[in-house]
Amino acid sequence: MSAGGERWRQLTLTLFRDTGASFDNFHAGDNREALRALATWAAGEGPWCVLLWGASGIGKSHLLQAAIRVAAERGAQTMYVPLREARDYGADALDGLDELDALALDDVDAIAGERAWEDALFGLYNRMHAAGGRLILSCPAAPRDLSLTLPDLRSRLSAALVYHVLPLADDDKHAALIAAAAARGISLPDAVASYLLRRLPRDWPALHTALATLDTASLSAGRSLTVPFVREVLRLED
Repeated sequence: MSAGGERWRQLTLTLFRDTGASFDNFHAGDNREALRALATWAAGEGPWCVLLWGASGIGKSHLLQAAIRVAAERGAQTMYVPLREARDYGADALDGLDELDALALDDVDAIAGERAWEDALFGLYNRMHAAGGRLILSCPAAPRDLSLTLPDLRSRLSAALVYHVLPLADDDKHAALIAAAAARGISLPDAVASYLLRRLPRDWPALHTALATLDTASLSAGRSLTVPFVREVLRLED
């Protein structure tokens, strides 16, 4: 692997925190087809390149990390690269990543409009395709709507198997929040789940952060989760 790629291999060990993301703990809602496609990709089958797009905080990073986890478990050489963080290290951080069996590039929009990065990604895409590698990407908008300056890169991304990741309906989000709490060993009453969904931003990073805070506070105080306790811990105002 080139010096640039090897440098990023070391950096990603620091930047990427193992979140425990898996397909099993992703509440699919209306995204079952996308979930099946990524599971197929992770198994080394189906289209070699998949792109997910959708609003921030709806689980795209979760799905990319879950797919990379499954690919690694079957023995593939893999890497997950959050491009929003990688920008600080220069476009040559992508050099040599085509030697991987499977690669996930999160937040492609972070490098849109930066020609050096777009050229690097275009070259990486072509080399991975030629080498028989597998690539998954995420961005907040469909490829045609990204602010890319390189038309050929837009064309390549549009040629991927593209899925729009949809936000969960209210009932699905309610069930997903209770399931996420249960995975932490927290009993989350329906009333408390409903309160959190009313009072907090509905993106998953914010909700998971709140669950982590409530888990710690509940254990420390020896109290179960009630609306008054949650209001106090999270300093929410009605």
